[in-house]
Amino acid sequence: MFKKIILLISILFPFIAYFFYAKFLKIKIKKYPFIFLSLISAILIIFSLGSLRFYDNYSPKLIKPNISLNPLDVISIQLSSLKRNNIPFKDAGIKQVWEFSHPNNKIITGPLEKFKNMIYSKSYRMLIEHENSEIIILSENKNKSVYKVYILSDEKKRYSYIWQIEKVETDGDLKNCWMTTSVSAPEFLGEVI
Repeated sequence: MFKKIILLISILFPFIAYFFYAKFLKIKIKKYPFIFLSLISAILIIFSLGSLRFYDNYSPKLIKPNISLNPLDVISIQLSSLKRNNIPFKDAGIKQVWEFSHPNNKIITGPLEKFKNMIYSKSYRMLIEHENSEIIILSENKNKSVYKVYILSDEKKRYSYIWQIEKVETDGDLKNCWMTTSVSAPEFLGEVI
């Protein structure tokens, strides 16, 4: 709500301020044209959006694994993060996916820079800024879930992946959290016209 108020003020403030300024001085002929006031509004919006990045409710904090998230939550968080990979900062989506990589998976795919290179590789780059995704349940049990994920890439090509999520069983902060253990190589399903 705070963000919306700040943006609304940024848009309206120059017009409202000039309206009261003109009323107060009883100016009949307006000196500042609409375009000039619109330009001031645009500049204020840019400054507002920049400053809101540092506001607590808008900070680029990543979602951390926790026991309240189920396997579908985890895969949905990862897919939606990759869909908007560079929001609110460059490669935020990849970093979010890394947060939900199972510790056993991180041993193979890490550290983060190596993981980023893997996501940008031929096998996974179509996940970055994809247009949409569909998740089909293949199997679910108390410790492991397997899904088939259909992706429509930004190049209008369809792919499918097998996405496996497991509970962390080792002691520590992540115990009983659902995290991704593997994602298969893609299967190309064709182009969409």
